[in-house]
Amino acid sequence: MINVKRLDCPDILKIGENPQSEGEFETKDAIDYFKIIANHQTKYKKIGKNRQRTKQDYTIYSDKKIRKLLVKMFHGKCAYCESKITAIYNGDIEHFRPKGKIHDATPKKPGYFWLAAEWDNLLFACPFCNQTNTHEFKNGNIIEEKVFGKHDQFPLDTETYRLKYTHGIIYFTDSATYKKAFDLEESVRLLLNPCKDDRVEKYFKFDDNGAIITNDGLTDFEERKALQSIITYALHRLPLTIAREQKIIQIKAQIRRVENAIINYNDNLDASDEERIWFEGIMREEMQILKKYKDSDQEYAALARYIIDKYFDEAKFI
Repeated sequence: MINVKRLDCPDILKIGENPQSEGEFETKDAIDYFKIIANHQTKYKKIGKNRQRTKQDYTIYSDKKIRKLLVKMFHGKCAYCESKITAIYNGDIEHFRPKGKIHDATPKKPGYFWLAAEWDNLLFACPFCNQTNTHEFKNGNIIEEKVFGKHDQFPLDTETYRLKYTHGIIYFTDSATYKKAFDLEESVRLLLNPCKDDRVEKYFKFDDNGAIITNDGLTDFEERKALQSIITYALHRLPLTIAREQKIIQIKAQIRRVENAIINYNDNLDASDEERIWFEGIMREEMQILKKYKDSDQEYAALARYIIDKYFDEAKFI
């Protein structure tokens, strides 16, 4: 997981526009629907012709323009595990705060219905992080199976600050009170958000086998966030661990090429100017190839940054 800068909100989701955006209309309609307590255990039904409620669920967040923007923002990678998605799957438009129900809350329904069309609540994710699936994972030297995946989970360190449906109802009408309540919940959320948490990469480290581990130097609360995120997003699932291991092999092979280029350059300091320029060019080229692994558009950039930065911090010849 790496930090991702959120792009500007698409027009279809903007609030306070004239004419009113489709996203704002749907949000206000959902608020009207869930003002009625009798509707809390049902799915949102959008207002339709003749002011009749239809069976249609939330639709605006899945608009093509939103999907394209999310794909661009995350470089076609899962927001959580950084696997490339778009070559084999459309990808999920993920609601960071679940819109329908909340697994961890009491009552579970309704969920964060007022955030179904909120730009800051939308991420791009793979089905293995975003949906529940049975995954293999390593427990020591033993391979076990268990159901992991985010789905409707949104755990907090304490339920005291959980946003309720009453907060959703004042989303538009009392923004100051809502923001105060939202900030309190933010302060105790246990899932990392690549668009919200500063230096999100600091929470994890990786071993040579591709396993993801909570990093050193974290506070107790930060460690709980890191561990909960690993479990909830299934970041320790076996195929993902193997894919990261393969990436480590590639990175370490490139590190060897950089080492050889540096050694060749240093061994030829007495060569002619033309030869030294040639050796320096090779050294710079190999270094650029290595640095490319760290770019945001690259698969498993967080892993690459950890491995490469750790290597150069410890390198004796630089």
